[in-house]
Amino acid sequence: PAAQFCDAPFVLQLQVSVGADANADADTDGGNGNEMKMVPAEQPQIVGVIRVDDGKNENQSTMNAYVIEKPAGWTIMEGNKKKTKKEAESKSDKKIKSKKGESVGTHTANVDAKSGPKAKAMSGYGTKQLKYYDQEEDKISTWELDVDGIDLSSVMTAEELEEFEIDGGIETFSYTGTAYSVKNEQKKDQVDDNADSTKDDIDKSPSASSSSSSISSGPAIFLPESRPSVVTWLKELKAAEGNPIRGGKNWKAIAGAVDVDDSGLVILCPKENVDNIFVDSAQYFAVVGNGKFLAPKGKQNRINGKKQLTVNNANFETYAKVRKGRGNDVVNTIQLMIPDGSSTCNDAVQLCQQQFIDGIRGDANANPLERRASRRLVHCSALTASSLTHDDLLECESEVPDDIRLLSERRNHHEFHKGSFLGRGALVKDEHTTAYREINGAADGWPGWIVDRYDKWLLVQHDDTYSRGPLPSLHDGYTAGVYYFTSDPDRSITGSVKGIKPSLLEGQPAPETIEIKENGIKYHVNFDDLSTGIFLDQRHQRSWLARHCTEDTRVLNCFAHCGAFSIAAAVAGAQTVSLDLDKKWLDRIEPQLKANGIRDTSRHDCIYGDCFDWLARLAKRGEKFDMVILDPPSTSVGGKKKKRWSAKNDYDELVALAAQLVKSDGTLWTTTNSNQITSIRFARMCKKGLAQSGFPNAKLERISTMPTDFPSIGPQQVKNLVWKLM
Repeated sequence: PAAQFCDAPFVLQLQVSVGADANADADTDGGNGNEMKMVPAEQPQIVGVIRVDDGKNENQSTMNAYVIEKPAGWTIMEGNKKKTKKEAESKSDKKIKSKKGESVGTHTANVDAKSGPKAKAMSGYGTKQLKYYDQEEDKISTWELDVDGIDLSSVMTAEELEEFEIDGGIETFSYTGTAYSVKNEQKKDQVDDNADSTKDDIDKSPSASSSSSSISSGPAIFLPESRPSVVTWLKELKAAEGNPIRGGKNWKAIAGAVDVDDSGLVILCPKENVDNIFVDSAQYFAVVGNGKFLAPKGKQNRINGKKQLTVNNANFETYAKVRKGRGNDVVNTIQLMIPDGSSTCNDAVQLCQQQFIDGIRGDANANPLERRASRRLVHCSALTASSLTHDDLLECESEVPDDIRLLSERRNHHEFHKGSFLGRGALVKDEHTTAYREINGAADGWPGWIVDRYDKWLLVQHDDTYSRGPLPSLHDGYTAGVYYFTSDPDRSITGSVKGIKPSLLEGQPAPETIEIKENGIKYHVNFDDLSTGIFLDQRHQRSWLARHCTEDTRVLNCFAHCGAFSIAAAVAGAQTVSLDLDKKWLDRIEPQLKANGIRDTSRHDCIYGDCFDWLARLAKRGEKFDMVILDPPSTSVGGKKKKRWSAKNDYDELVALAAQLVKSDGTLWTTTNSNQITSIRFARMCKKGLAQSGFPNAKLERISTMPTDFPSIGPQQVKNLVWKLM
């Protein structure tokens, strides 16, 4: 991608409808009116207010500038807003007719809506139901439109048309009707008597229990990409306080954490009064150590003081340096003070690059394929500002977040203190996530020593060629017992060893099924095998599924294991098909669905069988999915010929098979944890497979990183590339 930024953390929380019982649980059938919804896990905070108006007009909207503590993943301004049903009806009431009962199949208009200021007319479709994302209701809704001969320029201004086309135009809508026919639809193949069976041990494909639209090649359906906005949050906060302010383009972020990836303090000032405030100084923390990859120079955000920033304008102090056992991947945490004039985290990045000839760790603008953190690790920790029209002075501070503290608190001696958790403090306090990694081996200073938390139990993986490490949370009141096993550094090799399971080292034995929470979603794990049932390093990807899938989204989860990806998608309402070679793993999916209130499991199929064979079989039947997920082991024996398969040599073949099952504008998720494949080689293998399958123009849509509790030495081991198939 041209740019890749981190996502704000979201959690699944109960949203109580007006008049509903606040003590009642949500259910997917909507019986009690309550629903579960993904909401931002962290909220901004106002930490200072300074008056910046000229005193002539006491307008609440322009009177004050605000110093806000911004979490990483939040954008400053709200993005282009999709037109809601109400707005669209008010603009084109002459063209909209109410006509009930027309709904068969799903398809998209083949209209070029981007060919100029006037969208081309759509003819021959009659009155159709348009699907759209209702931002106010946060759901997919429909409205009916007479699309015969419609000329959008007759019902929209030039400015509205331009905004509409930037948002994607007519092509962003899908509608239902009888005109659609499946391209190259083939008859479903018959399953042999000897073929692998479904969970119900019957010879049917998932489509047999699904609607006919499941094999449609219509467009993929997801909720639009969106980020929480600081300006929107501030506007809603002030409205709730009875002091409404204007939003949107009336504000400018003039100093501090102005970009999505940044965390810490940011000054929001009314645009018309930016000349009435002076930033006396700003302090930043930045983690330098990005494999010598540098971000290109961006625009200088200079509001007060037109001088070009150089290293001579800043004061640098090395707060911490970590190098033991890291080879060439030395990490420096720098405290940087920039006086006299507005500065931003972008300025801090450029100054650190000039001073140390190395980039900021995790900076996607420097090297998006080989990320070393989930975001660029820069934080605005202090701001001092004064008003030029009033006798106001502000001095604000912000604590350094966990992803930076993970490196800055350790120094060189790698010591753990009781309760320190080495940068996992927020996870410890997070009631919505009860499973995470406490120590990640050498990257946390303890080679061969990995400690994972699953609710009240710790699971230790120990490569016994190294000494034992600490258990920092053992006596902090969070732990009931500790399980232990010796392991190989490659998790796929460890998992292939049969008959080995963790043993109780200390404390109480764990129940057969341990229920954990991750971003508010419930999953089941157990210690009867070396594989617990969930890979904690895929937390970000499961969060994305829970936020962006809808009831119209269909997901194929290959090498599904215990179905964690499927559970996350199902919680959002998606229809899922989970495919795995081992039935015992698939049998654990249904109880997890029910634990999350999903009573109707008929929309969630499981196929136990060889993934390679089934991918070909589903393609022959004409099956199509909005998303296909590939997370294979590094090595396996697959296919009818039981061929030895390895990710490092054959991933392109797997991609070519899976790509045939993806809808137009759908996504193919490709993942590998093989340490024998570099990120660049992995991307090239995926591109080769996509080209072989007829998708040479597939776009690398997103690169998903490992979470904060999985620090790395060098590039991250797990690579997650998300491709959009055009």
